[in-house]
Amino acid sequence: MKLPPRKSGKVIVRLARLGLALLLAFLVISDLGCAAFNLSLSTVRGSLQSHPNPVHDYGEALSRFQKIQDTEKLELNPVCLSILLTHGKRTKRAVVFFHGLTNCPEQFRELGSIFYELGYNVLIPRLPRHGLADRRVENLTPLKAEELRDCADTGVDIACGLGETVYVAGLSAGGTMAAWVAQNRSEVARVLLIAPAMGLTFRETLRFQQLMALLLPRIPDIRTARDYAIPPTHTYTGFSSRSLGQVLRLSKATFAGAFLQAPKVQDVALVTSQSDASVSDSVTWRLVGIWRKKGLVRFASVDFPEMMEIGHDMIDPAQKNQQTGIVYPVLVKLLNAP
Repeated sequence: MKLPPRKSGKVIVRLARLGLALLLAFLVISDLGCAAFNLSLSTVRGSLQSHPNPVHDYGEALSRFQKIQDTEKLELNPVCLSILLTHGKRTKRAVVFFHGLTNCPEQFRELGSIFYELGYNVLIPRLPRHGLADRRVENLTPLKAEELRDCADTGVDIACGLGETVYVAGLSAGGTMAAWVAQNRSEVARVLLIAPAMGLTFRETLRFQQLMALLLPRIPDIRTARDYAIPPTHTYTGFSSRSLGQVLRLSKATFAGAFLQAPKVQDVALVTSQSDASVSDSVTWRLVGIWRKKGLVRFASVDFPEMMEIGHDMIDPAQKNQQTGIVYPVLVKLLNAP
């Protein structure tokens, strides 16, 4: 089912609220609400645990990346292949960038090149089921949180052979992956979360968001069109509600881990924008609060004021009214800090 762009977002929220209202009513009536919620946290954490397999040298990192390239078929948009920028050897620092939902590695190419010029080896992996040349949003319907988990694990594994110190950054769904990395991968020294999709609207409670993670993957897929007339030629042309639900599953797994133990990465930075209505900053700050209570050592944040009109995708130069001249220096300063 496909809806016109202006109504689609509201329809998704209304359907989600209706479904969740019915689910919550059932749970309350049956007096199993709390137990069911706790069980769901335990289940999602167990199914989305990390499976680290870090490489130990530069040659092995190149070999692992070659395996990724071997899986990237002709059906892909040529600019959407995974990107590896190296100096021909293991460098002092390496960075992994995870792009956003519906986009592809091209989103981070320009920012990645800046870090390459700073001496980093740079890895920008293609997220699963992204970058296909037909750009159909239906490609995202089968996406699973387990695939996003595996992509995050593999990115960190390869980066361990690319640099002595590993940094990770991600935007939106890629930011959710970066948050999962912060919770689970001790090999990483610093994580930068850029408008992470820990929750999808700014009004809802954390429990509502996590119940959406149960609902959205199970209801019929609702596909929406983008609001702007001429999207970048490397992005998909809309969103899939099921894929959004899978992103929320990964977010939920990150919270489930955070409730139990401190994040494995003790240096985290966060960038948000008050003009961004696509994701929930309050849910992200709830996660940061949990991390702080668990002893997070270093944290920095930047919140662009509404008057600057910096949108959710503050990375891709191809987006309309982009302000990378303002955003990129902030990201470089945060990620490249001593």
